[in-house]
Amino acid sequence: MSNKFKVLEDQTAQQDVRYISFMGNFRRYDFAIMDEKESDKKLVIDLRKNRFAVLGEDDFKEEGTIEHTFHVTEIEADELREFLGNALYK
Repeated sequence: MSNKFKVLEDQTAQQDVRYISFMGNFRRYDFAIMDEKESDKKLVIDLRKNRFAVLGEDDFKEEGTIEHTFHVTEIEADELREFLGNALYK
């Protein structure tokens, strides 16, 4: 590695990944979900749109978070809130 960049952290970790695919009213969704090490939040990756976020249970209730994070309409975000909120935190 060149001296041009200062490496702040470089580690390898074993991680369990949960894959969830479902068909909503408007399109198919494919997600990969991993637990965050130091919190109750989850790393949620939309495999179709290559978008991701670290989300906690409160983030699903906050207006605009899902729409902005995954670039979806308000109606699609309602589907995601319902499905992922129940799948991850209930």
